[in-house]
Parts: sequence; C-alpha cells; structure tokens
Amino acid sequence: MHKLAKLSEDERRRLIGDFLDTAFGGLDANPEFVGIMRSMTPELPDSPEAEQVEAWVELAELSQDPDFRAGMRRMAGHYVADRAQGGTAGLRRDPAAAVRDHVGPALVAGIDPASHQADPVVAAVMAQYAHVLDSPDDVDLRRRLLTRLETVNDPRRERYLQLLAVINGWSAPESLARELGWFIRALRARIPG
Repeated sequence: MHKLAKLSEDERRRLIGDFLDTAFGGLDANPEFVGIMRSMTPELPDSPEAEQVEAWVELAELSQDPDFRAGMRRMAGHYVADRAQGGTAGLRRDPAAAVRDHVGPALVAGIDPASHQADPVVAAVMAQYAHVLDSPDDVDLRRRLLTRLETVNDPRRERYLQLLAVINGWSAPESLARELGWFIRALRARIPG
C-alpha cells in the first residue's frame, strides 16, 4: 500500500492504463466508448489532499483485482455487443439509467419486485431495451439484460466510481444499487427457470 502511494505520475498512468487496457482494450473505437474509457481515468492532483491519496491507493489496489478486471471487461463487452446490435443509433440510453428512472417510484411505493404490481415497471424497461436493440421482448432478451445488469451491479464498480470522484474532485456518483437490485429480482421472477 505504501508503494502505491509513492508511485510517480508516469507509474500511476501505466498502472491505470494497464487496467483500462485490460477492461476496454481492442473492443471498440467509437467516440462514446473512448469517452467512457477517459472518464474512468483518475487524475491525482499535484498536491493531493490526504483523502485523495487514500482514495488513489484503494483505487489502485482495486484496479489490480483480477476478478474486478474480468467483470469490467464483461461489462464493456456487453456495452459493445448492445451497441453493435443497436446499429448506427447505438445505445442512446444506458439500461441502468432506464432502471433508475422506472424503479425509483416502485421503491418509494414499496412494490415487491416479484408481485404483479411490478409488471408495468419491468414492461417499461424491457420495452425501452427492446426498442434500442430492435429486438422483441422475449425470454432471451430478458436473460441478456439480466446478465448485463448483474455485471453492472457489482459493488466494486460502484466503489471504483466513488473513489474516482474523490481523486478527481468530482461530485459523488449516484448509487443505483437499490434500483438495480430491485429490478434484477423483478426480472429473475419473470424468467422461467
């Protein structure tokens, strides 16, 4: 840990560059994807606060976790596959954002994700995802979205984004863990075993 705190700027860039290459390298070169990669890059200031140094050390350790790297690679691969199927229109809206928009009111209302009251929420998110991919809302599409959302809902990804915000001096990112967890349970309840 002490070694990670003392890395030079070049060493930090190489360490994060290696992580980003593992997660995103060779998948896609469209401007949106390049922007996503760039937004995942920590920029430790020349005179960082103690909190930023601590966040950098934790982020550096996390970026070296082989399971986390593999999960980020899967997430990036899902994004590229969805974008490719969506044609030139690409993905105008991230499925996680659609989940946030539709699930928030269901959480506030206390709707059980396995109940029939959750059907309209699942239908709305699935209709949006099906439209983007120009695909019918069927069991295969629901399994596909379930797989993607389970990958996105990795708490390590959320932690990486929180640490990134601290390092870069950004506002803390909105957590979607509750919304994603609810929708994942709702979707599982609607996919035959």
